[in-house]
Amino acid sequence: MEAKKIKTLLLVLSIIACSQSHAQRIWDERAGCINAQGNLAPGYLFQQKNVSAYVDGDVEVLLTGRFALTGAAWVSFATSAKDQAGLKANHAIFWGADYHFLKPSSWDPYIGFTPGLGLTRAAYFNGEGLKMTPFNIAPLASLTVGCNYYVGSLFHFFVRVQGVTGQMFSTLPAPKRLDELKFMAGLAFNLRLWKPKRHDAWIKG
Repeated sequence: MEAKKIKTLLLVLSIIACSQSHAQRIWDERAGCINAQGNLAPGYLFQQKNVSAYVDGDVEVLLTGRFALTGAAWVSFATSAKDQAGLKANHAIFWGADYHFLKPSSWDPYIGFTPGLGLTRAAYFNGEGLKMTPFNIAPLASLTVGCNYYVGSLFHFFVRVQGVTGQMFSTLPAPKRLDELKFMAGLAFNLRLWKPKRHDAWIKG
């Protein structure tokens, strides 16, 4: 049974790879393509002076050669001990747009602006000891700088740094800043969703 599943999966991947080999490559024309990745990502919280850790997944739909819509989801891990004060949950979603500087090629540097919402929770000390806040919604804004390097019709390498700013209120004695740098790198997927028409000159960006 397992052997049949593996054969079926290999067949599907082969069909996708073959279809992509005859399609227009993303480093020749970005418009109509989608980029997606998921990985473990570290960060650094400035006010807490603490390293953070996440599982991150994001997707980018390239509308033209230069502009793309993007969205991401972050799930955090607590990096402080249970008996310590600090941020215990810092989940977030982001959405926005990316701008790609160069015309389509293997190298693809870009910048992005993505507002978002955080779902946060923190522990703090009061007269009764350590207390936990309820989950709190925090508005966020972020700026991303990154670069892709396309190596095939289905895969590319990427590196990205994301700066996030925001503030948590909740029941804390004082507001807590959520300013942070996040770092991502690894292997990602790219797939063509549609083929731009020749007369759509604006797609070239």
